Amino acid sequence: MKKNKIFDIPFIGFDYGKDNGWNFDVLIGKYGNPIIAIKLKNSVQQYSADPDSYIDFHKTLNQVCAIIGEGYTIQKIDVFGKKIYKAEKSKQFLQQKYSEHFEGRVYKTIDTLLLFSESIDKKKKYKFSEKKYKAFREKCNKIYMLLKNSDCEPQFLFEQEFNYYITSVLSMELKETPSFNNIKSTNEFLRIGKQFVKTISFVDVEKIELPKEIETYSLLGRGTVKDTAVDNFSFINELEHYNILVYNQVITIPPQAQRQRELEKKKRKHEGAGNNSPSNLIVAEEIEALLHNIAMDGQLIVDAHFSILFSANSQEEMEKTESFIENKLFTKGIITSKNAYNQLELFRSALPGNAVELKDYDLFTTTSEAGLCFFLRKVTP
Repeated sequence: MKKNKIFDIPFIGFDYGKDNGWNFDVLIGKYGNPIIAIKLKNSVQQYSADPDSYIDFHKTLNQVCAIIGEGYTIQKIDVFGKKIYKAEKSKQFLQQKYSEHFEGRVYKTIDTLLLFSESIDKKKKYKFSEKKYKAFREKCNKIYMLLKNSDCEPQFLFEQEFNYYITSVLSMELKETPSFNNIKSTNEFLRIGKQFVKTISFVDVEKIELPKEIETYSLLGRGTVKDTAVDNFSFINELEHYNILVYNQVITIPPQAQRQRELEKKKRKHEGAGNNSPSNLIVAEEIEALLHNIAMDGQLIVDAHFSILFSANSQEEMEKTESFIENKLFTKGIITSKNAYNQLELFRSALPGNAVELKDYDLFTTTSEAGLCFFLRKVTP
């Protein structure tokens, strides 16, 4: 008989702000790494059709990367849920009747979190540094001020909010008091209680199939509204057959000088093998283009990961939603990974603050400018 394994929570506690005079609590990961989170509002309205707002938010995210700097991981998660509308009480008769008209209807919600953590080398034991810890807190305070000035309505997370979002993803239910079930892992999906849970990873690092160019926004490209600006991943709001959906966006900023040396070495290696295989020359040219962008535009080299995690009530609903997402991503030039057999690993990495658990084979190297184009920008109106 196969023995069941215990699902270990990848966090060990909190460093409380009230004990230190901070306006936030710090979550401590299982490696000892501190995690600070900010809840924010994506600054682009869903139907605004304003390209400048997409560009401005992109610039804000670029500044966030520049402030946090190398040696840190940025995780942005957008949590989509569904709630039942309850009529708001009003002293005005017409307003009350108007609210009652929508009583009991299902509406969609979106919560956006930006989480920061020290990057972890799992081969080495984590070494705590009070100086680095202080610098990390100061960086997060600067990011908070930047987001506030950019009208993103930031709010630092405390223990209660951390627990709410972690337990919501763990149970795949947006409830104040979630109920936990056993997790059964297969190569294709997870079973959490009666729910079917699937993680779709955007990139297979063995065969990366992404568009050569990507903008900060897309155009509808049809009819009289063909020049209307929309989010690159606006299709997420079209999905219906899910209970909860999490768009997991991760950028890790490695030591820049070391990574540039590694890329130069890799480029020379592929150039040397170019006579034997033309594909090696193509790889060498792509690395050269990446290094050129870094030198000319001051961009950062980053390791990125993007995935969509969702739950459904049946396998049929799960497969229908999976097919819809893959078809929409295909129209963007993104062919999703067919080797995402590590469903439990991907599920764990989507937990708020646990992006450091991502393995190298789930990350791909790109520039900060390109990576941030995959970040969700719009918010439901």
